Amino acid sequence: MQIKIDQSYRRLDKFLFQYLESIPLSLIQRLIRKYKIKINNKKSKANSTLIKGDIIYLYYNFEFNNDFQSNIKLSSDSKDQFTQRIIYQNQDFLIINKLRGYSVQRGSKVNISLKDYYESLLNTNLYIVHRLDKDTTGLMIFAKNRIAASKISKLFLNNKIHKFYIASTDNLLQKNSGFLNNTNDENKNLKLLFRRIHLNNFTNTYLIKLLTGKKHQIRLQFFLNNNPIIGDKKFNTKSKFDLQLSSISISFVYERKFYKFKLSLNQIFQ
Repeated sequence: MQIKIDQSYRRLDKFLFQYLESIPLSLIQRLIRKYKIKINNKKSKANSTLIKGDIIYLYYNFEFNNDFQSNIKLSSDSKDQFTQRIIYQNQDFLIINKLRGYSVQRGSKVNISLKDYYESLLNTNLYIVHRLDKDTTGLMIFAKNRIAASKISKLFLNNKIHKFYIASTDNLLQKNSGFLNNTNDENKNLKLLFRRIHLNNFTNTYLIKLLTGKKHQIRLQFFLNNNPIIGDKKFNTKSKFDLQLSSISISFVYERKFYKFKLSLNQIFQ
């Protein structure tokens, strides 16, 4: 078995642990010590670095356990509902139009997450590479394996995934377009670009491009600029509506292929 490396990695053993998924790290390290795993067919160590263009040679027949089991049983209606929200999928990632009211991952008050539901639906492990707030709707990505998760997370880290949001607000900002720059409670800088747009049935609507990625950033920045988002129970407690914030467009280059996904107007805030 041979694996060609398309980017740098710090350690041979940690890379293979991610790439092979179900193979124990202890077995990988033992095989490296016995020279059953080599870089460019040369003796290597567990902590050997990998650079783009390297080829890993594996002289061992691995037995992969790809069985996936979920304790969550979906009703036929739930299966239809979640299936209809799938925008695209391939062997490495899944794009969904997230439903309102579902937390992306488990937490102290969340026993079953959106990730759990889609794992049950697709009968496979999924990996979180970014998040949307519970009541935010729209486009988001799940990775289907650890290597894809690492690559997509790196794209997010390097600002190579471009996302746009639409929000409907209570008031108007002073300008129709511009740049918002604020600081949160942790003294972290918050930056975004905005432009007012026309959207039927909504009075004050903005197209938004994040320049930094902090928790609740869009909601917090609009609140700090005296223009809270409609339905934001955290920063706009008097609002009785659903949160009017949606991730409407996402684009990126993955494995030398350009991907772009965009919601239609009738899918926004749904």
